[in-house]
Amino acid sequence: MNNINKIGCRFTIPRGETSRYVYLFEYRGLYYKVTKKVLYANAPNYINISTVNVLTKNIMTYINTVVALTY
Repeated sequence: MNNINKIGCRFTIPRGETSRYVYLFEYRGLYYKVTKKVLYANAPNYINISTVNVLTKNIMTYINTVVALTY
């Protein structure tokens, strides 16, 4: 098993030219908890927009569709 599939593993994917949107992925075993965050103008920190659970077997499809289309 490679290191990306260890419980507690986290990684982010920034989107947009200014990284206005960020997706945070947390590996939970059978699924990834994916949190979408946005940085509004004049806001000091990112704000959570949504959180979804994506099955591990579907994570690449989610990244290649939902995440890739965010700008």
